[in-house]
Amino acid sequence: MTVTPHDHSQSRIDRDRETAFVSHDWTGTDSLTNTIVSTVAELSGIDPTEVDRLYDRINPESLETLFQPTNGTAGRNTGQVSFQLDAYTVTVHATGDIVVARVT
Repeated sequence: MTVTPHDHSQSRIDRDRETAFVSHDWTGTDSLTNTIVSTVAELSGIDPTEVDRLYDRINPESLETLFQPTNGTAGRNTGQVSFQLDAYTVTVHATGDIVVARVT
């Protein structure tokens, strides 16, 4: 198994299994959308600009609003949403955990 480090803390990219587990940092400067697209790109081995447009699959603003911490500080801990992006299923959990797995 080959696991490649990622910019996000506690992230694992497993190219052999074509799966990624990342945690979005709500206090950081990257948007949730950027975290998703960069993870899919890294897992695919392509440039982020080559990833399918996220907004063709799901409304990025709604996704951000759905899971961003309430009142700017209180994190959410329930709920998830899944969608397909390129050849991957992306599951975003309210905790900020993201699972990206190749569709088989």
